Amino acid sequence: MKNHSRVASAAAIMLAVAALATACSSDDGSATTTPSAPSAPFAPSAPASSDAAGAAAAGKVSTSSSPTLGTIIVNEAGRTLYAFAQDTTTPPKSNCYADCAAKWPAVPATTDVKGIDPGLLGSVTRKDGTKQLTVNAHPVYLFAGDQAAGDTKGQALKGVWHALTPQGTEIKTPKA
Repeated sequence: MKNHSRVASAAAIMLAVAALATACSSDDGSATTTPSAPSAPFAPSAPASSDAAGAAAAGKVSTSSSPTLGTIIVNEAGRTLYAFAQDTTTPPKSNCYADCAAKWPAVPATTDVKGIDPGLLGSVTRKDGTKQLTVNAHPVYLFAGDQAAGDTKGQALKGVWHALTPQGTEIKTPKA
């Protein structure tokens, strides 16, 4: 009888998890849940608000070659990472929240980074308590308008969003 009860409980838990995963997916089918946090000093906290809802999409961070911008920092899906000119770097502080964060989700802090000097990596604590990745003290973001690997639609947008080099330097070149 006890084993039957455990099986029923496990089944109920699996159904609840499946329902939650379905409820947390967006219209385009991409999940907005937070992946398991790595066991590292920059491990992201679970998002506590909608500001971090899109941030889980970052995953691994590396570099890629853009035909118009040169070598840039990207996430594991090849999406470009950006810096916001209205953030501060001394000390590092994000100033992108609410509507801004809906279009420019913060990249969660991670130590799964390749092609970038580890000395340039850090994190900043956002208002909701989550940790956002910084590169050379620049808090980094994804752009909701970039849908495919290699997209750089956020580059120089409104003159305040810039892709980053592996050295954490903002690329000021306008869009091609």
